[in-house]
Amino acid sequence: MADSKQSNLLKLPRWNQLPSVDQYLEQVLQLIDEWLGEYLPHSGQRIITRTMVNNYVKQRYIDPPENKKYNRLTIACLFVITLLKPVYTIDEIATLIQHGIDFKDAEFSYNQFCDMIEKAVEHAFEGTTMPKHSEQNDPKDLFWHVCNSFASQLYVRHAYLLH
Repeated sequence: MADSKQSNLLKLPRWNQLPSVDQYLEQVLQLIDEWLGEYLPHSGQRIITRTMVNNYVKQRYIDPPENKKYNRLTIACLFVITLLKPVYTIDEIATLIQHGIDFKDAEFSYNQFCDMIEKAVEHAFEGTTMPKHSEQNDPKDLFWHVCNSFASQLYVRHAYLLH
């Protein structure tokens, strides 16, 4: 079994912890590595690469940089993409991000996503189920399912696949 302390380590940056000043791509990649590096498999390489980000821009999954710099919303989207890409396709993730932004503003949705991911991971590593407090058509219901799918995948990876 995995050590339940692992789940307590997952702390994601909230909106106000993301850079308020636009960042160059290398700074964004470093930020993502610092926050997520120990949780996501990456074989000692970047979790998300320059090429991936450029492809996300070309395919219009994220906004292009202005003056070669990425804004807070794009950085938040890249965090969500990086977390969910082991579980969902980029098309699915883009749809999920859009649902979140359509529900409330980006800051609220991103913070709620972070809260729910952390809780879902904690429950997965403790062997419990995260309580569900939403209605079926409420976007929180969607977040609940998305976060639990990520947490379950992370738990299986850490408990049984990584040795």
